[in-house]
Parts: sequence; C-alpha cells; structure tokens
Amino acid sequence: MGKLSGIELKRARLVPSSVFASPDEVVGSAELSRVQKIAILRRWEFDVRCTDSGGVDGQGLMLHQVHQALGALGVAPPAHRAPVVTH
Repeated sequence: MGKLSGIELKRARLVPSSVFASPDEVVGSAELSRVQKIAILRRWEFDVRCTDSGGVDGQGLMLHQVHQALGALGVAPPAHRAPVVTH
C-alpha cells in the first residue's frame, strides 16, 4: 500500500475495508500511529458486528482477524457481555 492521503485516512476511519485488504494490513502500516490503528480496527470490528452479509462464518473469521490484529497492538480482547434478562 502506498502513502495514505488525508482523504484515504478519513475513508479508512469510516470504512476500513475500503482502504485496507485485511486487519493485518492496518497493523503493518508504517504511516499510522498505534492510536490510529486501534481506532480503525475498532471501527472494522463494529462494521463486522453490524453487517448481515457474509453469513455467521464469514463474520466470525473477520472478527477473529480483527481481534488478532488488536492483540498484536497490545489491546486486550473485548469482554463478552451477558445478555440482559428482565422478568
């Protein structure tokens, strides 16, 4: 990947998959700070969780890749929240 322009950086923050081929590519970017990488990966995680396309298997694989990339940056995996039960 070449140098990111300001517009590409904004696009990466909004739709990471439109700029990066994989979460690992985000981690490997020499042009992004650690904070920027984490923000982009968190957005990618959000996008995967909110999409219905690709099926559960595709979502699970991509979430795994995003979590591995975050782990490579020293970010702990998200805590799983128990469902709220109301009576």
